[in-house]
Amino acid sequence: MAVHEVRSQAARTDSGVLLLGVDRETMRVEFAGHVLHVAVDRGLSSYGFYLPAEPVWDDSVALSAQELAVVKDAIVEIQRFWGFAVDFHVLGVD
Repeated sequence: MAVHEVRSQAARTDSGVLLLGVDRETMRVEFAGHVLHVAVDRGLSSYGFYLPAEPVWDDSVALSAQELAVVKDAIVEIQRFWGFAVDFHVLGVD
């Protein structure tokens, strides 16, 4: 999957996922006309992404299993492009 830098702290994959840094503790994911804000824990060499057990877009539409897989794959590729590893965590569980 190719990654294209859009601007500082923003990149898009060929799958159409856009990942943007919002602030120190939040990343914004845009895909297929939807938006998802994700809590993050920024480390020196990796980021922890915290998703709910049943993620929903900001417009209250549930992410399908396929959408979630595409989004997670894109997050990993973009973070790798930026030089960071990724750990996914489930809110309330991890």
